[in-house]
Amino acid sequence: MTRMPVLSVAAVEAAADLVRRCTGLAFSGPRHSALRSGLVKAMQRAGATDPGGYMTALAEDPTLLDDLVAELTVGETYFFRDTDQFSLIRDEILPAMVARRARPLRIWSAGCATGEEPYTLAILVREHGGARDAHILGTDLSTGALARAWRASYGRWSLRGVPDRVVSAYFERVGDRFELIPSLRAAVEFRYLNLVEDSYPSLATGVCGMDLILCRNVLIYFDNEAILRVARRLLDSLSDDGWLLLGAADPPLGDIVPCQVVVTRAGLAYRRSAGRSVSLPSAWRSGGPEARHEFPFRPVEAASDGSAANEPQVPRRRGIRVPELTPRPRQSAPTPPAASEAETGGVPQDATEVVRRYREGDYAGAAELARRLVPRDGGDAGVWILLVRALANRGDLVEAGRACAAALDRHRASAELTYLHAVLLGEAGRDAEAAEAARRALYLDRRLVVAHLALGGALARLGDRDGAGRAFRNAERLLEAVPPREIVPAADGEPAGRLAEIARVQRALLSEERA
Repeated sequence: MTRMPVLSVAAVEAAADLVRRCTGLAFSGPRHSALRSGLVKAMQRAGATDPGGYMTALAEDPTLLDDLVAELTVGETYFFRDTDQFSLIRDEILPAMVARRARPLRIWSAGCATGEEPYTLAILVREHGGARDAHILGTDLSTGALARAWRASYGRWSLRGVPDRVVSAYFERVGDRFELIPSLRAAVEFRYLNLVEDSYPSLATGVCGMDLILCRNVLIYFDNEAILRVARRLLDSLSDDGWLLLGAADPPLGDIVPCQVVVTRAGLAYRRSAGRSVSLPSAWRSGGPEARHEFPFRPVEAASDGSAANEPQVPRRRGIRVPELTPRPRQSAPTPPAASEAETGGVPQDATEVVRRYREGDYAGAAELARRLVPRDGGDAGVWILLVRALANRGDLVEAGRACAAALDRHRASAELTYLHAVLLGEAGRDAEAAEAARRALYLDRRLVVAHLALGGALARLGDRDGAGRAFRNAERLLEAVPPREIVPAADGEPAGRLAEIARVQRALLSEERA
């Protein structure tokens, strides 16, 4: 039996600094006791008794760091936690978004832990018949939590308070476990993402133009600097009229970042447009105790075979229309940009204002300026790339697809444009075409890491685990030769170390057996 490790104040401080540098999580002051307790448990699982040796191993072994992060962050979570917020989503936010949009909804559970939250959102979307093609994304920095979310198998404790009719409609009982039905598992995509370290909004991370973001009880783990950075990115990741919901314990954002603060019966909500705090109509705020504690779910009629009547026969995925491309003969790969252009991201000097606006997060401004430049002589490929990315980052994936198609008509040999087309096809749920586009990008440039990642993602969604694993492993091999802090080409600012971690985690998830 491993003896209890003895941790000095210095050892705890060293661990706090390491965790902060690697994950952005802050454990200062009164939270040191939680860090100490988590360290002891993680060290015991690892069979470690020497704090110094354990710290060295933490810095070198992502698996050990992930285990510690999971111990420190994965708290209590269960289905339909905070019924007030889910009632708000069901009754007001979801119907309004469906009524205003001709495209599938984009919903993100940031810090999804073991999956109860994004799967709850999938159930709500399923109940609202007009939103079945929604793209629901769950992200977390704990690979262990993501693996459990991927398996979608839960104990009774995760379903406490959920009516039996809901459990019977959407779960299958296997022994003492409750397994989510396959079509709801297919409705949620899980990805590794570190809210502090990774880039978003960005097609590289799959986070852009979100209509609804839930980031609940996550900001409480960050220091003030990280809260500011993450809050800005979350708001930038919303569509023009999207919603951001935080947890009750999270810090209010109204005095931190420019945003619209909306007062609802479920607490504060946030929107992108800057302005003063506003209140929702009285109908949104009213409601007695019964309304506040009502389970946010409408009854489901059972079919004759006992399954949910609204359960589709074939799982459906989100569908964003991406214009078709007319096949053309392959051309040789383009030569690298000149040094003067490389300094501005591969675009000509008269487009540096596009680059500046894009880097500052002014995607609407960047797209507008890029549109003015591209008609000239077919437009520079770098300007087209910025146009596609800017449109996608502001949530207009349909226009991004059109721009990408137009760009490839003029720059068929651009590996990056071909990669972007692959990503947009994947976001549209057209995974077989996305895989082919990613392969075309790799034909043009075998060392384009992001194309290997896009291929792996598409093949994983198609169920080709072996092919997906090879693609992710190819990305890892290429990244092994790159310094961890070096920015990877076409990765929208992502460094090699972050992409290597993403590839490793996604490959690990492929080895997990789903329930």
